[in-house]
Amino acid sequence: MDYSFHPLAFLLFAIIVGITLAISFWAARRVKTSSHYYVAGGGVKWLMNGIAFAGDYLSAASFLGIAGLIAFSGFDGFMYSIGFLAGWVVALLLVAEPLRRMGKYTFGDALVSIFQSKRVRLAAAVSTLVVSIFYLIPQIVGAGSIVQPLLGLQYEVGVVIVGGLVILIVATAGMVSTTYVQFIKGFLLLLAALGLTIGVLVVVGKDPISFITSILNNKSVLLPSGGSVTGDVFLSPGLKYHNPTDFASLALGLILGTAALPHVLIRYYTVPTPADARKSTVVAIGAIGVFYILTLFLGLGANYFRTYDVTNQNLSAPLLANFIGGEVFFSLISSIAFATILGTVSGLIMAAAGAIAHDIYTEYLGKERSDATILRISKITAVGVGILAIALGIVAKGQNVAFLVGLAFAIAASANLPALLCTIYWKGAKERGIVAGIWTGLASSILLILLSPTVMGAAAIFPLENPGIVSIPLSLAVTIILSLTDKKPRS
Repeated sequence: MDYSFHPLAFLLFAIIVGITLAISFWAARRVKTSSHYYVAGGGVKWLMNGIAFAGDYLSAASFLGIAGLIAFSGFDGFMYSIGFLAGWVVALLLVAEPLRRMGKYTFGDALVSIFQSKRVRLAAAVSTLVVSIFYLIPQIVGAGSIVQPLLGLQYEVGVVIVGGLVILIVATAGMVSTTYVQFIKGFLLLLAALGLTIGVLVVVGKDPISFITSILNNKSVLLPSGGSVTGDVFLSPGLKYHNPTDFASLALGLILGTAALPHVLIRYYTVPTPADARKSTVVAIGAIGVFYILTLFLGLGANYFRTYDVTNQNLSAPLLANFIGGEVFFSLISSIAFATILGTVSGLIMAAAGAIAHDIYTEYLGKERSDATILRISKITAVGVGILAIALGIVAKGQNVAFLVGLAFAIAASANLPALLCTIYWKGAKERGIVAGIWTGLASSILLILLSPTVMGAAAIFPLENPGIVSIPLSLAVTIILSLTDKKPRS
């Protein structure tokens, strides 16, 4: 693939970005209060919110990272699709309706509705900020990876472009424009994945089942990293994660992390009622489920046709599109992927802005509560978080985005989920336990990541690449033990 400037690619890219910015400026006129900025006034219809959920959740990791992981690692890559989808069942059954009844704008609001505590709010706000930043990094990496072949620009330039655009979107209109952008790109992403899957099957000349069967029976599936394996090995666990405990830790983090992601949680506040929260979750599960089934064919197609870049797994799907439909299809798929990144990053920065401006500035520090001041602080926060994301995205160049997102899921599941579930379902939960559980989950998951092979390589002190199997139970245990030993009445 020629990584030089392509006029058609630039035209499609400009159209999609132009539409996105037009929506943002139009929506900005509807933002009059902090409620409109944070949660679109709580008036989003459940069907639109469900698709926006999908648009928010189906990030660079889903479209770029998973396709690359499957192309390089077979079933172990598809495990990300399974885990990302299964997490929505947890969100539907345990979180959706109760959270809508409890909250206002942020994850911290939900906890403080039960525990009127500034310590709880501060812990929740810091956790939200950390998880959002960890999730932002792979999105920015995906943006840089896409812009390089799409426009012939350097990776670092692509990172700055997407960061600047998202800052403009969020600082202009907040959740109103973010919802519309996510709704539109959710549809576009489903159509792109479906079109690319159909293209793969047409070129191969097989139906879906026959295509998978042919790979399963293949005696020599070439690996991009070198060598080959048989098809049954390629489509069985263990190719990337040789340690079964590491595989289990990844699965636990992915499945439990969805229901604890701050940018997912705040979308429940954008609908009018708890019933709407449940219905929008069902819609999201349907849309997301279809997409993740399609990722299997994208990844297998990239391996089958050898349309991958051994130096950048994230380009597997765009390069597959170029092979199937030439520059037109490549440009279209890449532009949609870029729009996907814009929508997800917008949601993440909204969550971070809410944590700082609403939870910390307004509620924890007790500063001025006028809508004008809150909106100004929120927009300043959005700019600051966006600039930080740009810097971290440049540092993380070359990393697989799905793998990086898996780490963010583990942190969210460790820090947020035990506190959230105990607050909702356990009357014995106490303030001290909730606060300690959040800090324990946050600190332990990050520390174990820093000591893992992900950061330290062969010199790693902690043997697993994903910390979930240790940090999630530890956070839950601390929450329960300190709640049981706290003799103070629940506030």
